[in-house]
Amino acid sequence: MACKMIMDGVRDPEKVAEVLQTIVDEAAEVKVYLRRLFGNQHVAIYELVANATFVQMFGEVGGSRHRWKDKDTAVEFARQNLDKLGPNANFFELENGSVVYLLVYDGGELDVGMDPLSNDNVWRAECQHRVLVPKLAVSPSFIWRSFLFSIFF
Repeated sequence: MACKMIMDGVRDPEKVAEVLQTIVDEAAEVKVYLRRLFGNQHVAIYELVANATFVQMFGEVGGSRHRWKDKDTAVEFARQNLDKLGPNANFFELENGSVVYLLVYDGGELDVGMDPLSNDNVWRAECQHRVLVPKLAVSPSFIWRSFLFSIFF
């Protein structure tokens, strides 16, 4: 907006300052819940940086995001990618409107739970929860095969 004012020849410093202040005020109201940790062609992994509900977490990723097919698909991906999971809860949004959460114990044992996306529990950022979002609607076995193919060929 400020650039358009300058292009249109508006040189009044007070008007430009007013527009810039509006932009700053609007940006200050934006709440950031996630920070991207890792991403490849198949999965993006985010870490919670502000306390949030499931709706807030996944809403920040975007409305056109892909979702995991079902609980088994999310668990299979987790088992094959333990090194990508966080120290506390790891969240996978399913196509049916649920969220699977996984905890990894020493030795790789998984504790699996599931809640509706609408659950209003607030998850604490200091626990470093992770959100895993598929970029493509593919199965974890395809992801694993693709990964192996890229290493060996």
